[in-house]
Amino acid sequence: MIGVKIRVLGNGDLPALSEFIIDAYKDYPLATWFELEPSPGEIERIFYNKLRGIGSRTLVDVVTEGNDAIAGECEVVKVGHDRGIVGIMVRKEYRGKHMGSDMLMLALEGAKEIGMARFTAEVAEENLDALRFFINNGFVPAERRNIEKGKKSSRVVVMHREG
Repeated sequence: MIGVKIRVLGNGDLPALSEFIIDAYKDYPLATWFELEPSPGEIERIFYNKLRGIGSRTLVDVVTEGNDAIAGECEVVKVGHDRGIVGIMVRKEYRGKHMGSDMLMLALEGAKEIGMARFTAEVAEENLDALRFFINNGFVPAERRNIEKGKKSSRVVVMHREG
């Protein structure tokens, strides 16, 4: 895509990531862990935890830039010896352009470099676009379960991918 760049999250990304997270919450509140709209302090804490994870090789986080803003983010958090939990969000206006797939592949490559070989994603059952996205990118639905997020609850499909 012209004008789009995929790269690793960096030190200078706090303002753009803050805007992205707030917009993501407004688009799809169940996809975030916030009880209410996230505060600047919460976002800052998340951002610095992400940077620490990248530095300690327990997290891979890539972002896509588009039109001077973060257009998407994909993270893979290392859990245990070789497993990673995948999370991805793309702004609505950038969906359907393979940006998410490109970010995911770059994030999975980075995750493999730090020892991850098995990956899991939890997708809200009603988010059919995300379910298709993960299936099209090699994830297989394994089970359904309820997730409680404070006062929110959601039914999710747990999906797995090897390698």
